[in-house]
Amino acid sequence: MTKASTLSFSKFLLQLGDGATPETFASPCGLNSRSLNRTFAANETNVPDCDDPDALSWLDRDIVSGSASLSGAGVVADEDYDTWELWATSGVTKNVKVTLGNRVSIGPYKCTKLNITGQRGQRVTFDVTLDSDGEIPPLLVPGS
Repeated sequence: MTKASTLSFSKFLLQLGDGATPETFASPCGLNSRSLNRTFAANETNVPDCDDPDALSWLDRDIVSGSASLSGAGVVADEDYDTWELWATSGVTKNVKVTLGNRVSIGPYKCTKLNITGQRGQRVTFDVTLDSDGEIPPLLVPGS
């Protein structure tokens, strides 16, 4: 049996761009979970059987658009909270660098959700959602 190669949590990073030239990316502190979700919208066409119009027909699908979202949750790190707050309230697009092992994707995102939760006797937590604002390149090894 050959064991699968897996990645630890620290090999899946979300880093925010600073907008400078050249752009540098930094990982805000506090995220304890991260996710990348890609969705693709399809148009459907019912294609009939030309020899038997009463026969079961099948749907052909054409992908017409794509979208990506990033989300994360964790503890509010006081030193990085302003980064999230200012981005969420500004409505600006920022480049986000996603790293998965040696795979990388950099693309434009908007901060569309910032939720802060506090409970007595526990640390303040937050969750954030970033939605793509244009084309997001595939998550691939650079140069491939």
